[in-house]
Amino acid sequence: MYPAFAKLPEEKQELIMTICIEEFAKNGYTNTSTDTITARAGISKGILFHYFKSKKNLFLAVVQHAMDVLVEKTVTAVEAIGAVDFFDHIKEIVLAKQRVTLHYFHETELVQRVISHPPKAVQAEIEKLIEAYQKTFTTPAMLRSIYKAELLDAAPLRDGLDADAVFNHVTFVLNALSNKYLQLHKTHALAPVIIEKKLIEEIDTFIDMIKYGVYRQPSQ
Repeated sequence: MYPAFAKLPEEKQELIMTICIEEFAKNGYTNTSTDTITARAGISKGILFHYFKSKKNLFLAVVQHAMDVLVEKTVTAVEAIGAVDFFDHIKEIVLAKQRVTLHYFHETELVQRVISHPPKAVQAEIEKLIEAYQKTFTTPAMLRSIYKAELLDAAPLRDGLDADAVFNHVTFVLNALSNKYLQLHKTHALAPVIIEKKLIEEIDTFIDMIKYGVYRQPSQ
């Protein structure tokens, strides 16, 4: 945190960060105007650069803030899940993450944009941010902990079926479904309430296929 910015009242910090997130998410690093940011925030350009010293520092601070918000809100939502069945638990995780990303859509859009197309001016710094995030939240051990893979380990799996293979396949597909509906929200193709309804339907269909198979049992 930049000391001068940290001294501001929390409400003012949040206002500036919210505006910056919206502008950078919409326009990208190069095309975002600090004049627009300062006009919307009701501060002078000199004050903004007093807080962050440069546009580059501002952008990095904003991206870090967006990542922190998404992680904090997602972790809080996931920790509140009380399902004891693996598939019920993982379904609730996907829905919790979906609700966070839709509620904090500008933060999500900015982070996704930065990860897929990091601006050259800050590419090295962004790569370090992403690496630190991945080391903390996307290691195999962390993913197994978040998704409570031990619930699957204790499930009545078919003989010869590897629990890790099931875990990896299920989490991959459900994350893909979540991303599919996030894109539909981004293009305004569906309203959020419809998105969640359709996502739940697809998750339930997929889980049903995984748990009970696709083909009918042959007649004896």
